[in-house]
Formats: sequence, structure tokens, C-alpha cells
Amino acid sequence: MKRVPKTTELLYDCQHCGYKCAKKHIKEWGKSKTKQGSYGSNATPTPSAWYDEQYSATTISFVAAAGSTPAKINDSANLFADKHFRSEQPIKIETTSGTNDGTYTIAAQGVSRGTLTLSSSDSLTTEAAATAGTVTISDVTYKPNIGTGCPFCGSLASR
Repeated sequence: MKRVPKTTELLYDCQHCGYKCAKKHIKEWGKSKTKQGSYGSNATPTPSAWYDEQYSATTISFVAAAGSTPAKINDSANLFADKHFRSEQPIKIETTSGTNDGTYTIAAQGVSRGTLTLSSSDSLTTEAAATAGTVTISDVTYKPNIGTGCPFCGSLASR
């Protein structure tokens, strides 16, 4: 008969972010086991970007930054607020023309019904809606690229 070691679950705080984590303690081994790793100075691997389509339309145009005025994305249908865009949200843009494709960040207080104002570090090329074609704007979410370690921040530094 095969003997199965007795296990219990122990709670601990992640040393990187403070999240309450759980790990298995196998009594016969005497020590709890967690995966260890080295991922740079903070022991956390670079997260992967995930994209979730938030809005797609042919009514979207782009305005390049000029002087102290930041770049803007305009929607003649005035649906940005209805589509739940939020300040400081990272977004990914894909256009039929390919001119303004890329990842951008909405500025603080940069959402209105018909305009998304981008952060001062972002730049666009001025383009009319007819030239841009179908524009798809996706929400960008960053998730840890590992399946073990802290479930909140992905750190393997916790013990």
C-alpha cells in the first residue's frame, strides 16, 4: 500500500506585495515548499500584456500633439464615455490604415464623450476617420506570466 504524506495549507504574506498567500506544508518533509526564482532586482517576472476589445468604429479620428497640447483621439459618435474608458488606462489601437497602431495611455482626466486625451509622452499622426478606416481600441491588462508564486503580483521571492 502506497503511503500518502499528510498535507496542510499554511497562510503567509507575500514579501513583495503583502498579499495573503497559501502554500502546502507536507508534514513528513518538515519544511514548507514554495517555488523560488530570480527575476531581476524585485524577483518578479515581467508581466504579459492581454488585450480586450473595448470599442470598434469608423467614426474615430486622430489629432497629433502640438506644442503643449497633447495628442487626442476623437469620436464623432461621442461614445467614449459610454464605452467605459477611464483616466490613466493603457489602450491598444489598431486601424485599417496602420498609421496610428500602437499602445498608448489615456491622460489623467482625459476622457470625455467624444475625446480621449493621451498622456504627454504619447504621439499620434493626424488622420481623418475616413482615412483611418475601422479603428479598434482595446483595454490593456498586464498579468503575471507564471502560474506559481504569489497569485496577486506573481513574485517568486516569497517564502
